[in-house]
This record gives sequence, structure tokens and C-alpha cells, in this order.
Amino acid sequence: MKKIVVGNQKAVLEKDSVLNFVKFFENNDLVSEVVICPSFVFIPYFEKSKFVLGSQDVSIKNGGATTGDVSSKQLKSMNISYSIVGHSERREMFNDLSTVIVEKISRLYEEGITPILCVGENKEEKENNTTKDVIAKELIDVFDNISKDREIIVAYEPIWAIGTGLVPTLDEIDDIVSFIKDFISDKYKKNVKVLYGGSVNSKNIDELNKTVSDGYLIGGASCKEEEFLHIIEKCL
Repeated sequence: MKKIVVGNQKAVLEKDSVLNFVKFFENNDLVSEVVICPSFVFIPYFEKSKFVLGSQDVSIKNGGATTGDVSSKQLKSMNISYSIVGHSERREMFNDLSTVIVEKISRLYEEGITPILCVGENKEEKENNTTKDVIAKELIDVFDNISKDREIIVAYEPIWAIGTGLVPTLDEIDDIVSFIKDFISDKYKKNVKVLYGGSVNSKNIDELNKTVSDGYLIGGASCKEEEFLHIIEKCL
């Protein structure tokens, strides 16, 4: 079964690296099924690439006098099809509360852009065995307040696994992915695709492909051409 591959390049690459990255993949037809989320400033460099374009975030406003923001209308004008919302780094560093995430999803829906909602527990919550409670609350806070008939993808990203090299066991991933699917299906009568994210790389992709996840939200490895290609080839 093919997996969904989404690359979140965060603020890692600089101009020359981005140009090299785009050139590396320019003749690869596989990436026409891969979502790439560059830094906002580098989105134009990917416009003529074969990648499906995504963004790392979106403004809660429609546009206008919101210095430093990028609106959903602007994203749409750049052919953006997906946008990450609620990433743990945004929640922690920029205080993106659930109310903010709901507003961002609403703006994306107005422009026909599919949200990729990130949920997940931190190390303390995992150790306290409250992972499912944490995720259930994050889901309720959002799904209670958004349109139920619009597409949304959920990305399970245990915060303690992001960029650390630590990865849950296959059983743990399957348990949480299944929990998310069942929770949303039971409570909201809606089927969603659930991605896994957190230290996904070329060394563990074969094992991760054994899980029931629908694909991956990939951080650091999506900035390394050879490694990202290896992951893509294993998933598509």
C-alpha cells in the first residue's frame, strides 16, 4: 500500500541548498505524489517542480494589515494544496492554542486547502500514561469547532520523538494511530487519514512501513536529498 509522504523542511535550508534540492528532484516523477512544505520564502522555488506544494503554517486572518503573516488567500495564489497546523513547535514557541488552530483551519477551508493537524504528547505525558487523554482533548478542541464534511489529515507526532532520534515501538504507533481513527470515527462519524511523524529516516522507514499509519510527516530527513529520495522510494 502506498503511503502519504509530507516533507516539513522547517527553517533548515538556505537559498543555495533549496536550489540544489529542487534540481536534484526535477526529473523524478515520483515526487508528483509527495507534499513538500518549504519555508514561506522558498515556496516560489518549488512552483515549477513536480512536488505537491504545502505550507508550514497559515495566518488566522484573511490578509491585509497582518505584518509577517501569510494568509490562506496568498497560499492559494501560490498553488498551495496542504498546510500544516498545530505543530508542536508552533504550539510551544508561538502559543498556538486550539482556538487559534481552529481559526487557521477555517481560513484554509475558505480557500480549499487541506489542513494537516498535528497532535501528540510530550515526554512527561507519555511517562504518566496520559497520551490518549492528551490527544483526545486536542482532537475534541478542534473537531468540535470545524466543518465535519471537509477533508482533514491528522499527523500523530509524539513531541519527545521529534528530532531526537527516538521512535515509539511499532505497537505503540499502531495503538495511537488506531485510537485516533476510531475516536474520530465514533465521535464525529468521519474517516481520516493519520500520518506518523517523529525521527522518520531512511534507516527506520522499512520498519515504520509495517505500521497501520497512512504515511509520514517528515522533518529533518526531508531536507536531505538522497535520504528523502530513499524514503519516497520505499513509500510509493
